[in-house]
Amino acid sequence: MESGYFTIPILIDKFRKMIKPSKNIVVSLAVLVLVGCGGDSGVGEGDGLCEPRVLTSDYVIRSSEDATRLERDGGCEYSITGNLEITRSRLRVFETLNRLTAVGGDLLIHDNEEMQSFAGLNNLAAVGGNVHIFANEALVNLEGLTFLQTVSGDLRVYQNERLVDVDGLFKVETVAGDVRIDNNHRLEQIDGLFGLVTVVGSLRLEFNPSIKLIEDLSNLQLVGGDLVIENNAGMQLIEDMSGLIKVGGSLGLGQNAVLDRVEDMSGLTEVGGDLNIYSNEKLTSVEGLRGLMLVGGDLNIYENDKLTDLEGLEALARVGKDLNIFDNEKLADINGLGGLVAIGARLFIVGNTNLPTGQAEALAERAASGEISIVNNRN
Repeated sequence: MESGYFTIPILIDKFRKMIKPSKNIVVSLAVLVLVGCGGDSGVGEGDGLCEPRVLTSDYVIRSSEDATRLERDGGCEYSITGNLEITRSRLRVFETLNRLTAVGGDLLIHDNEEMQSFAGLNNLAAVGGNVHIFANEALVNLEGLTFLQTVSGDLRVYQNERLVDVDGLFKVETVAGDVRIDNNHRLEQIDGLFGLVTVVGSLRLEFNPSIKLIEDLSNLQLVGGDLVIENNAGMQLIEDMSGLIKVGGSLGLGQNAVLDRVEDMSGLTEVGGDLNIYSNEKLTSVEGLRGLMLVGGDLNIYENDKLTDLEGLEALARVGKDLNIFDNEKLADINGLGGLVAIGARLFIVGNTNLPTGQAEALAERAASGEISIVNNRN
């Protein structure tokens, strides 16, 4: 007798290959698959004859007929061990696979020129591989993924020209790979990720020119790799990422042309790699980084034309490698680095034409241990 319970070791095995997960993560993945087997639609539910099934193959869906065939093979509730690819269909609304509870491989939704939504995946709880949604020219939302909770690979949404939000992802809590939202030209907000707690890999939000603010990612606690918020031409404010405690890799805030301030990353205490704050032409404040105590790599602050001070960095005690502050034409005060007592390598403070040289020299005397370059600042 086939059983949906066979899906659990398959998904957990894929999960373990990417990370060394805690018991809690493994248990939650198992629970997701079990919960998915108790959906609200399917043949035989009313008379208690619903028998979860496992289909051991890859599936490519190009038409409603393909989808209907898969549903018929799956029965009342089912999972598949392989990949599911929905591509090159001519459907405007995809609404057929509402009995599917888990995909053991990748979920790929791409190159569907007319598809506006895919409501038919609303019972899917777990994906054991990657979720890639891309090149769907008419897609405006992700509402069909409102039951998805765990992704054991990467989650990437890109090159969807009419996509305006990612609200359908609001139940996703754990991504074992990377999360990347990029090159969606009409995407206005990403608050649909507010349920996200852990990204084991990197989180990259870039080249989305219509996003104006990051309003609420307050549940996010850990990014194991890099956190990159760059090249978002319309982004004005990073409002609430207050739950973030640690970035294991580098944190990059760069080339956001109208970014005014980082308002609340107050929970962040450690960046394991580099902290890069650069080329934000209208940035006036980094006050939201007021909890940061350690940068394990380089601290780079450069080419922020309107930044006048470094208030918000008072808790920073140690920079593991280089400290580079250069070409910030209005920077007049670095007393926000008053708590910094150790710079692991080079100190480079150059070309900040409003910054008193005495402040740079005081910092060097207190914290520098390697090569020092302090030139072309204000005498």
